[in-house]
Amino acid sequence: MRSDAGARALGAVRGAVVRGDATVAADVRRAVAGVDRMYLAHLFAVDQVAAETGLVDAALDAGVRRIVKLGARPFAGAGIVPDAVTGAHDVVTGRLRAGGVPELTVLRPDRFLQNFLPSADAIARGTFADPAGPAGARGYVDVRDIADVAVAELLAERGVGGDIDLSGPEALTLPVLADRFGAALGRPVAYVDVPLDDAWRTGLTDGGVPPGVVDGLHDLYANYRAEGVAGLGDGVRHVLDRAPRSAADFAAEVLVPAVSGA
Repeated sequence: MRSDAGARALGAVRGAVVRGDATVAADVRRAVAGVDRMYLAHLFAVDQVAAETGLVDAALDAGVRRIVKLGARPFAGAGIVPDAVTGAHDVVTGRLRAGGVPELTVLRPDRFLQNFLPSADAIARGTFADPAGPAGARGYVDVRDIADVAVAELLAERGVGGDIDLSGPEALTLPVLADRFGAALGRPVAYVDVPLDDAWRTGLTDGGVPPGVVDGLHDLYANYRAEGVAGLGDGVRHVLDRAPRSAADFAAEVLVPAVSGA
């Protein structure tokens, strides 16, 4: 945790909370001391690779036996370009494999449904704007399923291991996803395509997003547009022996309470 506020947000936990910075070697060594199993996750940022690689190296030195890494689902098909978002995950995953982690699991989820929560108020007003394009269909995944799989892999006597692809139960276009949101909210919601143009870039940079992150997001969204229909992952069922949560589940259980303030 970088701040006291972040530590407080965790609530009651078993074990110790280490306050520090993932890019500071001394803080990282304190965090991994005595750790046997580790969940490795980091948001896309300019220092992501450095932070995660530092954690990996410290974990290996400390003798961590099992690591569950939050990665990214790879793109497939014509027109796909290298993007820094999935590329960062690939670099860190390569370091883990080269380091010889005794037990390694890499979670490869599709796009998070919870990423749409910052737009909850606009969605409630009937507008669902996103730059991934109207044509492609994806298995949007509820991050609660990612968490459940990660915990299961960390705590199991013998984890599944390897690459685990995670998605929702069906591939949805963004207009269909807008319909699912609207059904839960009880009002029409229309998808609005956002062009990946200079206005889009300016909006992000004016909001404080670093240029390198904007470039990475641009290429990521371009790949969403180019891929078409993405394959589904069976990881939730394979690890947890249940179906993944649907977009309708997310809308009813997460989106509607976010809008209502519950």
